Parts: sequence; C-alpha cells; structure tokens
Amino acid sequence: MPEFSAENLALWSRGEWTADPEQPLYSVSHDTRELQPGALYVALPGARVDGHDLISEAKVAGAVAALCRKGRADSGMPCLEVADTGKALENIAKGYRSTLQTKQMIGVTGSAGKTTVKDFMAAMLGEAAPTRSTRGNWNNFIGLPLSLLAMEATDVFGVFEVGMNQAGEIAGLADILKPQYGLITSIGEAHLEKLGSVEAIAKEKSSLLSALPAEGMAVLDADSEWFAFMKKCCVCRTVTVSLHTEADYQAEGTVDQLTVFDRQRNETFTLPLPMPGTHMQTNLLQAVAMVRECGLSVQEITDGLKTYSPAPMRWQPVVLNAWRIINDAYNANPLSMRESIRTFANIPHSGERWLVLGGMNELGDAEKELHVVLGKEVDRYPFDGVVLVGEKGAWMRPGISKTPVFEAADHAETVRVIQARIPRGAALLLKASRSERLETILKTLAKAEEPSV
Repeated sequence: MPEFSAENLALWSRGEWTADPEQPLYSVSHDTRELQPGALYVALPGARVDGHDLISEAKVAGAVAALCRKGRADSGMPCLEVADTGKALENIAKGYRSTLQTKQMIGVTGSAGKTTVKDFMAAMLGEAAPTRSTRGNWNNFIGLPLSLLAMEATDVFGVFEVGMNQAGEIAGLADILKPQYGLITSIGEAHLEKLGSVEAIAKEKSSLLSALPAEGMAVLDADSEWFAFMKKCCVCRTVTVSLHTEADYQAEGTVDQLTVFDRQRNETFTLPLPMPGTHMQTNLLQAVAMVRECGLSVQEITDGLKTYSPAPMRWQPVVLNAWRIINDAYNANPLSMRESIRTFANIPHSGERWLVLGGMNELGDAEKELHVVLGKEVDRYPFDGVVLVGEKGAWMRPGISKTPVFEAADHAETVRVIQARIPRGAALLLKASRSERLETILKTLAKAEEPSV
C-alpha cells in the first residue's frame, strides 16, 4: 500500500499540521464509512453534510489524521489545515503523481462507454502486471484524486477515467493525472446544458488528447465523425481502430464475438464479446488496441478478459417472474440511448420486446427536442410497446407514431403498466438518466410479485 509522509502532505497541500501524526498514513478517503486504519480523512463540504462535522467519527473509524479547512481542526487528532480541502486534495494528488514512475498512465474519456472501456483495459492489463484503475466512475475532481492516491509505486499500469460536465474540466483533470496515453470512446449529445453544442463537447473531450506528451500515444476511432478533429489535437503518435475502414486495428463482430486484425503485427485473433451491440464492439476494440500498444500478448488479453465483469446497471440481465429484463439504467444521453435501443432490438429473443424509458438530463435548451428525436428512434424497430416514465419520459411521445405507447407518472404506475400490459416471457429494456432511478422499478416489481403469506 502507498505510504504518505506528513511532510509531503503538508508540502503538496500547502497546509500546516496542528500536530504531527503519530502513525503512518497509508490511504486517503473522504467517506467515514469506508475508512481503513491509517487513513487521512478528507473533510469536504457537501450540500447535505459538511465533512468537518464528521472528523471525530472518522477518528473512531480508523483515521489517524484529517485534512480540514483552517479553523475547523479537531483537537482530538492531528489535522492538516488548508484554505480549501477540495483544492488541497487535488494538489496532494498532483504531488503524489509526480513521485510515480509509471510510463503507462492511461486517461479515458467519452460521452458514452468510458467506464466499460476503462474496465476492459484494467482487466486485461491486470493479467500482465500490477494495475490500478478508477474506482467505479470516480472521474471528477474528487474521485480522480482519490483513485490516483490509491496507486502504488509498484503498479506498472494506471487506467483512469476523466469526466466532465462543463468546459475546462478535462484539462484540469489531465493536469492532475498527467497521462502518457489517451483514448476518447465517443463524442455525442451529453452535457449540452453546460457546453451548448456537440462541437463544444468534442473540443472539451479532445483536451485530453492535447494534454498527451509528444512521446505519448492516442487511440483514435477512425469511424467517428470527429476523427480528423481529434487527430489534429494530437502532438503524439496515433493508433487507429475501425469496424468499417482500414485502420491499425480492424475488427468485425457478431453478437458474442469480436475478430480483430492487428495490421502492425499482421495477426488476427478472436475474443468473446462480454455484452452485445456495435458500440460494445467498438469499446472492446479500443481497449484491445490500447493494451496491445502497452505490450500485451493475445493470451494475456484473452485471459484478462475472462476476469471482466460489467459494472452494475450496465446492460445487466435480470430474469424476474419470466420477464427477461435488461437493466441499463445507470445513466443515459441521446447517444447511449440510441445504442441501447438498437442493441436491444437486435438481441435474439422469440417473445415480445418492450422499452421502459425515462428522461435524459443535462441537455440544455434542446432537451425537449432531443427527447422527441429519440422517440422517432423507437419507431425504427418493431417493438411491441414502450412505457414512458415520468415528465421527461413523456416528452418522447410526439416522436412516436407507430409503437404502442403507455405513459406512467411514477415508478409505482410503471409497475402497474408492466403487470397489466406486458406478457410473461417478454424482454424489457430499462434506460434513463441516473436521477430517474429506474432500477427501483425492479425492486418494486419483485416485491409486488412476491406471494402473500
């Protein structure tokens, strides 16, 4: 495990200790529920809870010191006082990053698919050498520093997500991470509320590529309409991938396999595709290209992929009372919605297919129009019906003219519609933005189906 000296923490954070810690510091955390012995507890102000009010609780949980705002120290434990704990956390991560000698630090961003691609790469790289990656989707100015501070000096590979919801964040996070390698999974209509256009999103995402050093490397999707733009942002070597045209790594896929042609090595190999869909084929191809460039053999890739398991609520199959449900409700934007709907329409299934769709957030002034456009996407496939959940879900209805539509104001009504309208043996896709919490429909549905005693 990493070890942090009190002297370095003070230097990096630009803070002062109220007293020197009497025990070594082995980890950094902002969550009192997950503290390990020897932790530095980071007191962050929040909308509902101020972490400074939990310093004494952190001590009981195993923290040996706390990072706190000046004037908020707790006399019961050593505290590192700073002007701003959030900024200090970033600075500590930057300082620690400067001590790490790894030459294969990978940054991943994109409008959709970045967690999946990150997890693919982490699974495969982990087969070859010690690897550290983003925990879950901790990809912002709190999550990235905390994930980076868990990296050990002996780790050979680092794979970290870089997220954003407004301009300038990618560059700021890249300044903390200092990646040598970079990858943009996709560019689409996400975070329009803050950025205003897909072009602005492309520029923001490509800040990761601009941050790569000349001796670094970027994996670029030749099938993307933003390929030429992304390539112009690179001063480093680029490696291309494609499902449709000539590239350094080309592939063709089926529902459950991906055959990759590595043009540089004149080698072809076939891999299992953990989840269906053309977008998933691209995700896996991007990950494979990156790890091949990191030196992995086909055997290491194959063995590593066997250890991969999808994050919760990302195309998660659930069989519930004879319904075949795909819970893909972790998050959504127009790009990921379209890909999920298309994939769901094409998976093998002999019974009826139904969509259960909620609204999409952070789309700005165009949000209603983008929901209508998504409704038109529904009509492209022969679905047996669609349940639109909530106010924003109902915004899709004007775009749907052929598919039977049922509206539900809330989750309870959604369950009633499913029970009354959707036959057992049908397949259902659940998809919406995170705040819509469609996964709770499964819990309610399961409870409603339990036999009474």
